[in-house]
Amino acid sequence: MGKFCLFFLICIKLALENGHSQSNLMPKSGRWHGELSLNDRLYLPFEIDISIQKKKPILVIRNGDEKIKLILNKKKNGIFYYHFPEMDSELILCFNENGVQLSGEWINYNKAKPVSIPFTAYLNAATRFLVSGQPSKNYTGRWDVLFKDGDEHAIGLFKQEGNEITGTFLTETGDYRYLSGNVDENNTLYLSCFDGAHAYQFVAHMSGKDEVSGLFYSGQSYQTSWEGKRSDLATLKDPDSITRLLDNTSFSFNATTLKGKTYQFTPKAKTGTIIQIMGSWCPNCIDETNYFKEIYSEYKRKGFEFIAVSFELGKDKKEQLIRLKGFINRCKIPYLVLLGGKKGAEEASSVFSTLTKIVGFPTTIILDKNGVVRRIHTGFSGPGTGIEFLNYKSDTEKLLNEITQEN
Repeated sequence: MGKFCLFFLICIKLALENGHSQSNLMPKSGRWHGELSLNDRLYLPFEIDISIQKKKPILVIRNGDEKIKLILNKKKNGIFYYHFPEMDSELILCFNENGVQLSGEWINYNKAKPVSIPFTAYLNAATRFLVSGQPSKNYTGRWDVLFKDGDEHAIGLFKQEGNEITGTFLTETGDYRYLSGNVDENNTLYLSCFDGAHAYQFVAHMSGKDEVSGLFYSGQSYQTSWEGKRSDLATLKDPDSITRLLDNTSFSFNATTLKGKTYQFTPKAKTGTIIQIMGSWCPNCIDETNYFKEIYSEYKRKGFEFIAVSFELGKDKKEQLIRLKGFINRCKIPYLVLLGGKKGAEEASSVFSTLTKIVGFPTTIILDKNGVVRRIHTGFSGPGTGIEFLNYKSDTEKLLNEITQEN
């Protein structure tokens, strides 16, 4: 931590003293190895592809198949300010004189108070985790997993080729998105994810060929142990059964428009409705939003209305609306977005009082053309889950097409 601060302060000092020459420094193109200094003991590795276009450094964060192209907001005295395209967070950094090293900080605004975490990176096309040798065991497959904190049941999905591994964890409230890493010569598994919201790291070891145990780290302080058994039959609770419409009630809710006015939901005649309970701080919600953006035009033509109801950080409605408007602009959401209230499942359950308890974000409700609730789906299996994502899309669009054909 001390070395980082010293390097970054020197970088800023040089930039301010030699603004012209420092501002023209350009990094070398290629794959860079980055490390977030989560605390004095834990460094989370990630990968950056850097290229130069029109005399500007282009940064792309990589997590397996995921590529996140950062937005260069400004450059001042050799210091670059990059924003994540959808999440409310940024990287502030400067390059050293030889163009093969950088230093900076990640600022995450998706918290009650912004959190700053230092990081460094250098040009290196080696593996994500700097492991040596080749493993003798393979983690590829489906794993029945238990995270000890809260006894959270999950399914691990891994694909290993040589000493490289990718995958994710499915839970009843969403997935852990794109994880990428390596397995070393001692068969120790290392996975991480850095996407502007998450800073996840997993370490585990396989005993025999069908059991695994290890640790999960999130952010600067959270950690818990986890264990799993290989099982092709591992399943979770049906996501369509977790939250239900209360007996003898009709679906309704009140929310707030972006102009601060009260919105009372009433189903439109001969119009199906997709209602997304979400938050701008929730990466799974962003994955779902991107999917809904893909199908919005088609199903709008087929008679569907899309509505998002967001639950936001912020001490009051004014601050929550500011966050929400920023999110809408970043994600370019084409459908109606409302404010439900403050972040939290308890608040969401209060707003959607005709439903049993809301337990996860996102939760999605589909109504037919008569205003009848046909599906309440908890969580979202995003593109990082592979076949699970494809199955979700297939099931959802099958239902929407059925409703389209109904009178």
